[in-house]
Amino acid sequence: MATLSIPVRLALAELSAAALMETAAGLAAASDHQAFIAALEDNHQLWRTLVGVAHQQSWSAPDAHQAEFVMTVSRKCGLGVCDNHVEALIGINHRVSSQLAGGADLGRIAHRANSTWHETGLAESVSFSHWLMEEILRKARHNAAFPPPEAPLAAAS
Repeated sequence: MATLSIPVRLALAELSAAALMETAAGLAAASDHQAFIAALEDNHQLWRTLVGVAHQQSWSAPDAHQAEFVMTVSRKCGLGVCDNHVEALIGINHRVSSQLAGGADLGRIAHRANSTWHETGLAESVSFSHWLMEEILRKARHNAAFPPPEAPLAAAS
């Protein structure tokens, strides 16, 4: 199902930070096996996307070690994943979201993302985490298609 997009008032890094916080919350809130597996899958999908976006955008976060750990643990579908692994996943998501936010208030970013999601009119039919992922992909495609102009060459004196 295609989703409608409206101009989002969040930068790509802010959307990514909000998505990391949302998936961390999903992992923390998973209260049964099915919810836990779904939260791991959401986290895995987000990190697959973020690794590509981070490379495309030349971000320093997430680093390769974090990405490798998260991808390895979250693709196990719960097999051999212990509480320490889940706590580590949540902690990494929080740290990377803080890095991507660049010191900005994560609560405010999450609130803006949530408000924008509701403004799209899709809140009834598309989950917040799915919408965040689609917006990250949309914004990354836009940034790739329209990179910022290079600085003009300094005039020779």
